[in-house]
Amino acid sequence: MNKIYILLFIVLCNLQLFGGSDEQKLFSMFPIPLHVSKLTIKLNNFNSGIARIELRNLIGKKLIDKPFPAGSDEVYFEEMDSYPNGVYVVIAKDGNGKILETSKLIINK
Repeated sequence: MNKIYILLFIVLCNLQLFGGSDEQKLFSMFPIPLHVSKLTIKLNNFNSGIARIELRNLIGKKLIDKPFPAGSDEVYFEEMDSYPNGVYVVIAKDGNGKILETSKLIINK
């Protein structure tokens, strides 16, 4: 019975983390799936409050942490071809470190 609850918890967390919500996303990424060395992250709303963007692997290890430049609507992650194929998580945070939004990223070279 505990295994069922654990499985249900994991599924619900994944739905929330990678969810299929109809709400407007704060940022967009391209190209997806990533097959080149440069990932572009673009703000969909200038007043989103995003101050930092993080890239993490699925076990939570922080790989890249970049500030979002003031007055800019794009940030770039270069040399993405150094990471192996797989699923990654992109996290947008405000100036206080609060998570505003998460999105999944697939690297498929």
